[in-house]
Amino acid sequence: MTKTFAEIAVNPFEDDVVREPREVSFSVKGLNDAPLSRLHREFSALDGGPPPRKPASPKKAQLVVSPDRGYGKSHLLGRLFARLGRRATKVYLRPFQDPYKAWHSILLLTIQELEQPDEARRNAPRQIESLAIGTLAHVAADFIADLPGYKDADGAAAFLRKLGAEASLPDDKTRPWFEWLSGRILDPRDIGKLTARLHLRGIDLDGREQAWLIILAAIALDERHGEGRRTALKWLRAEPLEADEIEFLGLSAADNEGRGDANAQEINDLSFRRLQGLCLLASYYRPFLFCFDQTEFYASDPALIRTLGNCVDQLYVDLRNHLTVVTANQENWVSEILPRFAKPQQERLSPEIKLEGIRIDGARELILARLKEHDLGDEAIERFFADDWLETVFDPLPELGVRAMLMRAADRVRALADPEQTKAPPPPLDDLFRVQMNDVRSKQALLAYSPDALMWFVKDVGRGQPGVTVSRPAHRRYVTVEWAWPHRSVFFAFEGGDHWHRWGSIAKEAQDLALAIPGRTVLTYVFRTPDLPKVPRPSWTSVNRMIEAAEQTGFAIVELTLDQVCALHAARELYSNALQGNIPYTGSETLAWLQARFAPELKELAERPPAPPKPDPGGTQTGGARHDAAGHRATGPHAERSAPGRSTGTTPVQPAAAANGHDGAPALAQALDPARLRIVLDTVREQRIVDITAVLGRLGREDLRDPLLRSVEAHPNLKAHPGPRTIFLQWRITP
Repeated sequence: MTKTFAEIAVNPFEDDVVREPREVSFSVKGLNDAPLSRLHREFSALDGGPPPRKPASPKKAQLVVSPDRGYGKSHLLGRLFARLGRRATKVYLRPFQDPYKAWHSILLLTIQELEQPDEARRNAPRQIESLAIGTLAHVAADFIADLPGYKDADGAAAFLRKLGAEASLPDDKTRPWFEWLSGRILDPRDIGKLTARLHLRGIDLDGREQAWLIILAAIALDERHGEGRRTALKWLRAEPLEADEIEFLGLSAADNEGRGDANAQEINDLSFRRLQGLCLLASYYRPFLFCFDQTEFYASDPALIRTLGNCVDQLYVDLRNHLTVVTANQENWVSEILPRFAKPQQERLSPEIKLEGIRIDGARELILARLKEHDLGDEAIERFFADDWLETVFDPLPELGVRAMLMRAADRVRALADPEQTKAPPPPLDDLFRVQMNDVRSKQALLAYSPDALMWFVKDVGRGQPGVTVSRPAHRRYVTVEWAWPHRSVFFAFEGGDHWHRWGSIAKEAQDLALAIPGRTVLTYVFRTPDLPKVPRPSWTSVNRMIEAAEQTGFAIVELTLDQVCALHAARELYSNALQGNIPYTGSETLAWLQARFAPELKELAERPPAPPKPDPGGTQTGGARHDAAGHRATGPHAERSAPGRSTGTTPVQPAAAANGHDGAPALAQALDPARLRIVLDTVREQRIVDITAVLGRLGREDLRDPLLRSVEAHPNLKAHPGPRTIFLQWRITP
């Protein structure tokens, strides 16, 4: 059934920003084909011939430059992702925030990206699963080929090579091979032979060959939320492991390179070595594609720009089997970023790959596709193009930025839907923020722990408080941001791990800060997000005493709710959109609005009194107390929690002593079960575009909103359209 412009629930052209490259589903024929072909050609030089391959020589970072905002930088990355398909391990990198731990941020983002589906289909394996299986299959084939007396070694090796190329998940036929290889990895008689085979392939993992194979085997063999996989990912993230975790995996003590008392430089260096290892092992599977996008975010901080230049240089010098892509807007790049790159760093960049604008024929193709996708019929389409509307848009310019054209098309739809309405004013920032809140809620990757988002919030949004000075404290291992007033300091540390030594060290540093200046009020916070393990653990007897002592001098572990995480990420995304020109407000206007909006929460954090001594009638300590984002101590069975900007009422809070973060899946919603998903598919297919509240009504439970959004994100036929008041779900026809 076709619709009129007055009947459509979602303007077909309001979705004019690519927020995630994997969302790209339509491209205008011929538009920016030359830049895409150039990037594809550069990548193709890395994966010539079947794996395993010798480590590929480094290539210069490919610099993609847009003449202005809205020419499709992120869209081009999405097309590149789609063109490469399963030939590349794809990593989309949002801006890092800490110049001293840039590699740690890049590593965390890489691991999060490796948790993305390997391809755009239902039940596809994650990239990290495919990487582990593909690598191990080729390692096993190498080993068997040299194994004396092995029956049908050629047939077994051929089977494993095929598995390595396809990297399907283990089943009854393939799992025994990985279990067999896992036994060989742990056998002192065989690990030397396996290591020798790696070296013959040109892969030197600094004596950690066995550890890497153990980690990959744990990922390949364990369930998605299993203990082995969880612990293996900790090792990959350069976190320290506890003794029982080392024993559980079968690692040696020397393999546990992460230290609980490591400083920023040591954490950064180990993170880089993890990235080196991943890229070297890509010889057995497929090269990495690292994409630095939203580079406008770096322009306001010279230290971040210099660090970005160092990263580009070090990627070229020290990493193999990868292609790096850097995107930028021409003005930002030429005037703010490139001049702060050292000359040797500039030489690591390719000649500019310039994007082109859309021409009238391409615009017509894109407009028709959008109108038909929203069930507008021939009569409505004819009305849209009436009076030579499109010709006037391109008069006198032969080409436009795609976003500029889409914005004109969105205005056209509004005018046709309500001819009496005058031109609508720009949407208020509050509405745009609510759109971002709904958008973040619909994307699981944006709900994950991000030290960069948290650090940006306390630095840039926190700078709006009256009389505050925001700086980085000198000579401190863990606290990286300070809010300072004449008689008060508030410090922030950012830690996503759950190792007792690290948390004891953080608590000690917080207490030392509080005692360093008598008479000065000192507070220290560490934020935790719902996807992280709970800390402290009940078993941390001595560390729990340290944490509780630090709490009495102003230390607090702040547990953010999912609503609060959405708000903080939405704030950063809104600011990023302003910097990129995606919204009709400048970066400074948007930041000032965010500072005003979050002022009550910032004030609560700045003025929270230290926790009183905790009663201990039994004479034992069971764990430090946790706090909500407003600084309220969560010690009872119920604790008041307020999301940034608005209260969420009373929420049950498990006491820290009872929280066991050592097991179980992350506390984020999983997808709907098959029966409920079928209801969703039938409802959205029938109505084409439907308000999420109507779908939840069919499901009969409002609390299924987050599982529903997880299912929408994973299903190729469903798309979420976030708005300021609600989210619309659309049925999409896919090839």
